[in-house]
Amino acid sequence: MRLDTAPSTLDWTGQVNVSDAAIVENICEGLYGFNHPEEKLVPAIASSVKKSKDLTEYTFQIRDDAKWSDGRTIYAKDFLDGWQRVLSPQSTSIYSRYLFDIVNAREYYSKKITNFDEVGIRASSDKTLVVKFNHPQKNWEVTTAFWPLYPVRKDLIEKFGNNWWRAGTLLSTGPFVFSGFEPGKRAVLSRNPYYKKSNSNVDQVEIEFVLDLNEAYQKYQKKGYPFLSGVGIQKYFKDKDYHSIPLLRHYAIAVNTERFPLNNKFFRLAVLSTIDRKSMMPIEYSTFTRALTLIPSSVLSENDDLSVSFDLNKAKEYLKQSGVRLEKGFKITFLTFLNEPFYSISKRIADQIEKGLGIAVDTLAYQSQEFEAFSSLNEYNILMTSWTAKVRSPEDFLTPYSTAYSPSNRTHFSSQEYDEAIEKGEYKKAQLIIAKENAAIHPLFFESSGFLTHSSIKNLYFDQRGFPVIKDAVLSLK
Repeated sequence: MRLDTAPSTLDWTGQVNVSDAAIVENICEGLYGFNHPEEKLVPAIASSVKKSKDLTEYTFQIRDDAKWSDGRTIYAKDFLDGWQRVLSPQSTSIYSRYLFDIVNAREYYSKKITNFDEVGIRASSDKTLVVKFNHPQKNWEVTTAFWPLYPVRKDLIEKFGNNWWRAGTLLSTGPFVFSGFEPGKRAVLSRNPYYKKSNSNVDQVEIEFVLDLNEAYQKYQKKGYPFLSGVGIQKYFKDKDYHSIPLLRHYAIAVNTERFPLNNKFFRLAVLSTIDRKSMMPIEYSTFTRALTLIPSSVLSENDDLSVSFDLNKAKEYLKQSGVRLEKGFKITFLTFLNEPFYSISKRIADQIEKGLGIAVDTLAYQSQEFEAFSSLNEYNILMTSWTAKVRSPEDFLTPYSTAYSPSNRTHFSSQEYDEAIEKGEYKKAQLIIAKENAAIHPLFFESSGFLTHSSIKNLYFDQRGFPVIKDAVLSLK
């Protein structure tokens, strides 16, 4: 199979991003997972969960036959160790907030308490994990299907340190093992002999890292790949093998509200009012649809425009209100992705800002890993950003831009009113606050995932985060 980029890390309790997770999701699993193609939540490492009447305590029972890829039993403490690692104040994890519903989890993460025993997670026996919550939780088991909540082997981390996730060292709980890796070239997954039996006849998966989709498509046509994911160019849509599914993903412009001159609300409104989303999308990338909100209708039905509208007259009025003087050589920086269609879209946005306001835009484009590094430096005015919801809920589309989720909040926008609106389930109000009233985030489009599959492979599925699910795949031997 082909992935467009090599993983920067497979430490699922750390900074695994969506491209890295395509591997993680095929080598590991958590207490619960999804079966396919129905996307139905089912027990995975857990055999069951018992919930208290007030829904503030969950008791997960671990399957008796659940084993790591070296044959060692999976214990409840392995989850405890993993979750403590995510919540540790020294952690590199960007996903700690998914555990903040647990008693004292946020307090431990923020160093208000230092004893992890005070956090509402305990292994009451080798096979029993008890979780206590601050508020009633109806379906919290869905969160355990997200990779930061997968178990870890503490003995492995203590022995190998930051190299614990390397090929040949990493131990897994899922259908495959990460057995080989050539940086920038290829990775190898081998079937986990201790994983539950499957009808799949796939014993090994060789992953090639090929950025150029046209190059990958040529190999697919020659039967070099049984499937090809990430197909978003229209010329391939007419291929008889083409399919697509909607993703839980939005793209947006994040405005750096800490950096001059975008720290001025009226200047932000001026810039975003010049952007005409109708004329933005090149037709050859029709897996993208224009977004006026941050939450897709498949998750929350909402037809109102909850963001700044295109209006050049208002843009000029906002600019006057801002009081910002456009001196000679004045420019703003726009950080974006180098790959298409994002680079072309970003150039169109830059042109609209320049023509609408007479402001020069310096567009800086990088590959994904470089992009993450440069965006963390905070030396940009606006940037192209994307978010894939990890849990299917409206909150998961909004919290990346909240004060509570500051590690990934590239807008640096802070509003207690916004955070409270999310907590109360007032999702329309939250979007009006951050996108329309304060112009800190500007939704651009939603995405579907396109893929091609030969008839030689059966029972291959793609989930709503765009990951290929290989565990049940059957290859024709003809």
